[in-house]
Amino acid sequence: MATDRKNPPRKPADHKDPQPRFSDVEGHELLKPFSKVKGSDQARLIARLQAMGVLEDSDEVDIDLDQAADLIDWVAERFAPDIEAFDRFTMGAGGMERALNLVVAYAGELGKDAR
Repeated sequence: MATDRKNPPRKPADHKDPQPRFSDVEGHELLKPFSKVKGSDQARLIARLQAMGVLEDSDEVDIDLDQAADLIDWVAERFAPDIEAFDRFTMGAGGMERALNLVVAYAGELGKDAR
């Protein structure tokens, strides 16, 4: 079949790129190994992300920045063995986005058994 250069093949609208492995996410080494995370903390993390709408199947999420700030601080206190290193990771331009990407990937990995 010849390729039409004017109309290249496209992905279906509902296609999402696969989520990267947690070990490939920037900052993954800053959080506790999964084997050290209590089930209750796993549930709380996933519940907080659900309440923010972050885990919904949507490309557009309207994040409450106060909730995001509280979540980042809570994750640092609960899941980061070295809070100062985690805080440094979240500082500067793009810090909030880096932190949220890391937290969502972490929760996604923790929640794999729950699905």
